[in-house]
Amino acid sequence: RGRALCRLLDRKHRKASLSISIVAAAAAAAMAATEQKTVVVSDIESPIFSLISPGNAPVRGAEPRVGRLMGMETPAFTVLTGRGFPLTLRPEVNNAVLPGTQLMQLPVGDLVARTDSVSQCPAKDDGCKGFWPHLKGHVSYCSFRDPRKDVSVYGGDSVCSVETTGGRQKVGPQQLLDLQKVMKMDLVAAPAEEVPIGNVGQRRIGRSVGRAADWLKEILEAKNTDPELKSFEWNVLAGIQGSGDIAYREKACLAAASTNAAGFWIGGLGYGEDLSIRGRVLEAVGNALPTKRPRFLPLKKGSPVEVLQAVLLGVDVVEVTFPTQMATSGYALTFEWEMPKEELEKDKEVAEEGLKGLEPETASDTKGVRHLNVRDAECRENFGPITASSPVKQYSRAYVHHLQLLHELFASMLLTQHNLHVYREFFAAIRSHIQAGTFRQYAAWFMRTQTVEDEAPNQEPKGKRRKI
Repeated sequence: RGRALCRLLDRKHRKASLSISIVAAAAAAAMAATEQKTVVVSDIESPIFSLISPGNAPVRGAEPRVGRLMGMETPAFTVLTGRGFPLTLRPEVNNAVLPGTQLMQLPVGDLVARTDSVSQCPAKDDGCKGFWPHLKGHVSYCSFRDPRKDVSVYGGDSVCSVETTGGRQKVGPQQLLDLQKVMKMDLVAAPAEEVPIGNVGQRRIGRSVGRAADWLKEILEAKNTDPELKSFEWNVLAGIQGSGDIAYREKACLAAASTNAAGFWIGGLGYGEDLSIRGRVLEAVGNALPTKRPRFLPLKKGSPVEVLQAVLLGVDVVEVTFPTQMATSGYALTFEWEMPKEELEKDKEVAEEGLKGLEPETASDTKGVRHLNVRDAECRENFGPITASSPVKQYSRAYVHHLQLLHELFASMLLTQHNLHVYREFFAAIRSHIQAGTFRQYAAWFMRTQTVEDEAPNQEPKGKRRKI
């Protein structure tokens, strides 16, 4: 009787084990099918972007890359505007300093306040380019975040609020779609609740990720079905939120990658967080996003050190204020962007020592770049140009120093031309070294030789106005 009972129990155990094995095998097959399906979805080609692989090498996630975005070479930076116009410069001067097609960034807060004006202008059929003719020949980009402001997007019960010249206004998917019907922007960032890295609860992070996914689907559906929105060509960037939580960031990437969004903008960064923390987030996002669609990174400043880290981790477009911010504060960028050829011959370990300031594990926040404070007394009798290659070298340091002391707008205009020229050449050098396969050496050289410990202040120094 005992032996019979043992045999019965043994048969039941074998059946249970077999059932468990079948369930496990089915779960593994389902997981494999899901992963395979995800990979297929992630490989959707972008209608606005194509990668240029150096030497036909495969481009991975969080790695430096060169591409073409709507007629522009990437990595690139946006040209921030205020009320539709380039900051500080006249449009024709801006075009002379930055020739060719540029990515003109118009924050949604600026556009909301001018919807009625654009809808009533004689050239309203051309949207924003009919109201601002200087935008023709460029790519108009409606960003949901305004880099000029510390905080420009606020969460709410149902939709977000953005800062405008007339105060905060609610802007959700429907408001953005109504705005796009009037403005007809080339590129639109989908709305998302900004959650900076810091002491933020998991509930708010999860809400921001879920909202971004839902709002993106609503906008894409309207884009494909609304006859008015289908009457002109435009594309959408999906917002990637998640604060500093890597799991939520990966979840946001998966949701955005499963749509036909033309690209992505990585939110919640650039608010003064440590570069090491930002680096870890960018690395995770870069590896989770599909490689064939562009990545945008809005930053409050966008200094050269921040740019190098972003490019190193696979960012294609950086939204910056640094060149104009430095100019309006009285600083000229004087760092070199051409790396000497002998740097390529250095020992690899020695050459990459400077990368410790950019890598996610060891990034440093204390690095500024070489610059000139034209307010310094040493510029008072210096009649040489700001730099030999400056586009405004006909004006001496002494003259710009004089203008700064008198708070003349022309000083900011000259310094803005100079700084934008430096940034244009800096990004051209970055693209060149990525294509040559020497970007890591270039970034390490730049960190060793062109950075300084003291960062230039962001705000204009306060002082007594000189009497004339």
